[in-house]
Amino acid sequence: MANPLVVFSFTSYAEEKSPPITFKFGVDSTPTEPPENPNKEVGSYFLVDWLSFPTTENAVHFDWTSIDIFLSNELAYKSINITEASVAVSWLLNNYEQTVAITNWSIGEGLLNSIEVPFKNKMLRVHKEQDLSWLNNLDIEHNTLLIPWKTGPINESSWQFDWRVNPELKQKDFVIYYGQTDKEYICYWRNHPFKGYVKLDFNAPYQARTGSIKMRFNAPDKVCYWGLPGGLVRGDDDIPTIDRKIPIEPQIRKTYIMQPTINCVRLSDDVKILISSINYSVSRSQFSASCSLKFCSRIDFERALGQELKISVNGYDFYVICEQPSTANRFANSSYSASCRGRFALLSAPYARATNYANPTAKTLAGIMSDILVNTGWSLDNKMIDYPIPTGAFTYTDLTPAAALLSVAKSVGAMLDIDNANKTVSVIPAWPVMPWDTENAICDVILNDSIILEHNTSQTINQAHNAVFVRGEQQGVACKIKRAGTLGDQFAGDVVDSLITDNQAARQRGSYELANSGNKQQSTIRTKLLNDLPPIRPGMLVGVTYGSSTYKATCDNMDISASISDSGAITVSQTIKVISNV
Repeated sequence: MANPLVVFSFTSYAEEKSPPITFKFGVDSTPTEPPENPNKEVGSYFLVDWLSFPTTENAVHFDWTSIDIFLSNELAYKSINITEASVAVSWLLNNYEQTVAITNWSIGEGLLNSIEVPFKNKMLRVHKEQDLSWLNNLDIEHNTLLIPWKTGPINESSWQFDWRVNPELKQKDFVIYYGQTDKEYICYWRNHPFKGYVKLDFNAPYQARTGSIKMRFNAPDKVCYWGLPGGLVRGDDDIPTIDRKIPIEPQIRKTYIMQPTINCVRLSDDVKILISSINYSVSRSQFSASCSLKFCSRIDFERALGQELKISVNGYDFYVICEQPSTANRFANSSYSASCRGRFALLSAPYARATNYANPTAKTLAGIMSDILVNTGWSLDNKMIDYPIPTGAFTYTDLTPAAALLSVAKSVGAMLDIDNANKTVSVIPAWPVMPWDTENAICDVILNDSIILEHNTSQTINQAHNAVFVRGEQQGVACKIKRAGTLGDQFAGDVVDSLITDNQAARQRGSYELANSGNKQQSTIRTKLLNDLPPIRPGMLVGVTYGSSTYKATCDNMDISASISDSGAITVSQTIKVISNV
């Protein structure tokens, strides 16, 4: 049987009325009511996990200059109870009956924020003999980092860090020289500047304008002076004393056992030459030493003439040139002797010709002295303060290299200290320690009663000065040099020299002139020549303790004498003349 097709057509809105028509389907003639549908609950459950990572850690490592800086930033965010949100909705079909919402929110111990910044100095110091690895040339700048941190809509805090950035890291090996420090120009800012910042404040709306904004910054006041480097304390205006030395001080003994020796050889072929006596002398005013020899025989006399000789007295070597011979004949007795000069005399007449000189270009004091010694085989060791000399400011006429070098040295108050063995000429101050400042200076040599064989003193009266005018010539300077701590009102005679082209030249020459003035005491001391008492060179500061007198004086002259008697006994001694202020 086919399913019938029933079509319902509604032509108007429905009204609440009893249906006039009853439809029945099936064979059962008894009408039955359909059973009620049981209540059915429809549920929905969902779980939200928030911040499932309990710990977040961040570690950053910074390397800055020579210091290891370790920055650790640890952020712990932990919730003991997992954040839970539960929604339960129960409803009946076509009629909502119940709506249940359960929300559990817990953050446990709250927010934990821990920042640890350990700052540790781990500077690596490597020490080697005369070598030191160090970091230098650090360009230190100032930078400000501002980090705002909001913890809520109301609370706000900020951290400000001052940090040094942009270091230029370089490693350099350098040698530390131990000894006297040379003076130099030291400059400092009167108002010490520092790297800062410029604050721009915009407190008005922008308006179109022509031109530019100029910002002027005044240059800080810079002050320079001549002194000893190494600190903020200004150095003394006088020539610095040598205060980093150990004085030569022979040991005091009850008995001195001496074994003097005299040897003489010819430098060209080491032929031994016998001599019976020697007298070797050198002073501050000479460019070479003078010497007199007495030979044992005519053969030795002839072998030594015109030759360079090396004479050893008690182990100390002296180099001379045998120049002027002389003989003395008596009945059954003849003697042969010669006058000699130091090895530096090879740069004087008659061995070197006199020349003329004018500096064609701008040079320094050391440059001019090096030009004098060029192609001579001798080297220069300048201990004076160097300074510039303009073109054509210095000239000399008809002078040998030795005489010209001595003239230049005297122009700046210096003397020549000759090392004949190494062929080196040292130009040093004639007064390394000012005579009025010897009380605070450390001596080069200390002599006591036990080794002083003879001590004689005399005094000279001179006018004292505490100021002097030192001038150059056409391209020179004019300076007033006064003794520190005085009024500078007692003037010495003016000094004019072509090499006074700089303030330092005038200062060195003026110091020499003032040191020569005033009453002086001259002491002649004869002492021994020992293993622990070498020859006392001119310019050394000598401390003398003799009887009840103790004083310090500058060595002006040194004389060494040695002789062999007819019986073969050898006598050796050295005699010095020292000068001090009274």
